Amino acid sequence: MSATLRRWSYLAVLGLVLAAIVHLGSMLAIPSFAANNADARLAQFAGRHVVTPLPAAAAGPSALPYRDPAAAMAVCRYDLSSGPVRILANAGELFLSLGFHRATGGVFYALTDRSAVRGQIEVLVTTQPQLEAIQANDPEDEPVRELRLVSPETTGFITFRALAPEPGLAADAAALVASAQCRPEPAKPAAKR
Repeated sequence: MSATLRRWSYLAVLGLVLAAIVHLGSMLAIPSFAANNADARLAQFAGRHVVTPLPAAAAGPSALPYRDPAAAMAVCRYDLSSGPVRILANAGELFLSLGFHRATGGVFYALTDRSAVRGQIEVLVTTQPQLEAIQANDPEDEPVRELRLVSPETTGFITFRALAPEPGLAADAAALVASAQCRPEPAKPAAKR
């Protein structure tokens, strides 16, 4: 193989690799630049710090596409700028899952009713500085009673899904997600050492 052909082959491969990196980077960056992100779309249905049952899945175009018709769904949009948010959900006979999402829609944590302790799921969503202040105030001889999650962003949303395996259980699934709580807690200052 001549030196010229080798050089052109090298440049062609280098160009393809560079094109692939630029393409992948731009595809991953698009959701963060979108004005109508997941949180903005959910703002049509739900306020901040309120568990809001979402309308049932419907055929045809919808503001919330790709919904499972066998699942009741509720959402809580949160803002951690004034303090952490406490999530409480009861585990029942039906399957229940919670998904913790960034404002752009990416999931950063998920759990199911198998995580319930004594029939209840309790989660505290915080920022890193809020978590550090909470941990500084924790009693040393007392175990933590809730799951503590650090949100990658100050705003986001939580989805609650209850599966109704039979049409007759749809009302029970809707009641299960509607009974969840999402409430802000005041931020605690860090303890002085």
